[in-house]
Amino acid sequence: MIEDSKTDAELLKAALRAANVANPVRHVMDGAQAMAYLKARENSAPVAQREIPSVLLLDLRLPRANGFEILGYLQMSFAFSEMLKVVVSDLTYIEDIRTAYAMGAQAFLSKPVQREDMEALVTKYPAHWELLRGSTRSKV
Repeated sequence: MIEDSKTDAELLKAALRAANVANPVRHVMDGAQAMAYLKARENSAPVAQREIPSVLLLDLRLPRANGFEILGYLQMSFAFSEMLKVVVSDLTYIEDIRTAYAMGAQAFLSKPVQREDMEALVTKYPAHWELLRGSTRSKV
């Protein structure tokens, strides 16, 4: 999760919990930290043991490197081709959302993220999620 607002990050984590998502969440607060994290994952060796996140939850308006810079980097790296890229933003930036889709984002969640929206995302892309045991859905 790349989100500079602690409040929005906590709301997003709450939506994940409410949707029974068990994926581990690593939270970074700005674009530069995100780029450093992603580059470290990409450059770790050997290739078969790289720990590439299955899902990226990305705010577009970030300090030190914006979400578009991150999407551009991800587009140019084969290591992240299987990762689900989800933009998390508010609806006031419709043109930004269109641009993000053109740059490889596969889904959009509107802030504040609601449980129902997270559940719909999990249902649409089931291979990317681990769900809590006892949930009505299981890992695909």
